[in-house]
Amino acid sequence: MTPSPYFTDTFRYFFKRFYSAPRLFQWFLRQAGEDSAAFDFPNILKDHPKTLTFLPKDLERANKFMRAMPDAWFKNMLFCTHESQHSLISSRRSHAVYYSDKECRFGEPVFNEIQRKIQEFAPQVCLYLDDPFLPRLFLAKTSGAPCRIGFATENYYPFLNLSLHRDNKSEAQTISEYYGVG
Repeated sequence: MTPSPYFTDTFRYFFKRFYSAPRLFQWFLRQAGEDSAAFDFPNILKDHPKTLTFLPKDLERANKFMRAMPDAWFKNMLFCTHESQHSLISSRRSHAVYYSDKECRFGEPVFNEIQRKIQEFAPQVCLYLDDPFLPRLFLAKTSGAPCRIGFATENYYPFLNLSLHRDNKSEAQTISEYYGVG
């Protein structure tokens, strides 16, 4: 049995690393809290609300998304992304919290710092473009954003509470339409 990559290497989380996938999902959900605030979609996206965006670790995918987004979209934005994306984020003069592969595990001091920074930012919308990874889904849920959007992420409710489908459009085109910047 392969241990889960979700936890820091301490004895406190040793046994949790061997939980089954459904049990891990439920554990993270209990930690995040199951309640969610109400929101009015798509009106919540008007006027460029404070948005937390989880970019994919894949540089090509993230770059494609960022290049397709108009400059107006970057207003009131905080990115949570892998440290390899630093030049991509800085080229758009945006703000971000960065993590490395080891630092984005539950229980790591940097993970706790990322969570604190996200909560201080107090986003109204969370956009999750990354591959499903329970600690980052946990961060999305605990961000405090009432509207947490993913693409084809029905299986990750209530971490993400709105699942969009692209309908032959890119993620960037879909988001641009809803934000009214395109």
